[in-house]
Amino acid sequence: MQIVASVFASLVGVFSTLCMIVLLAAGLANAKPAQLQQGKWMMWGLFLLQLVVLVGAIVLMVKHKPWPAAAVGISPLAVVIVLVVILVMIEW
Repeated sequence: MQIVASVFASLVGVFSTLCMIVLLAAGLANAKPAQLQQGKWMMWGLFLLQLVVLVGAIVLMVKHKPWPAAAVGISPLAVVIVLVVILVMIEW
């Protein structure tokens, strides 16, 4: 049951990252060149973060530490929430 929780948490992290990348891509439709570059960097940063988090969660699951793996796996959700709040506050 604990492995299921860590896999579910990792899936939530993946889906939240994918949703944020889609939102960023949609917001860049009519962007200026500077905003376009910022958006690309944010998308690459989110992608790399998710890649590192997935590797970390898998390593923790293999080492039989499912609860830390769940915490690591769902951490991109917190990053996405903070990023959405920041982008809304600065009206990006």
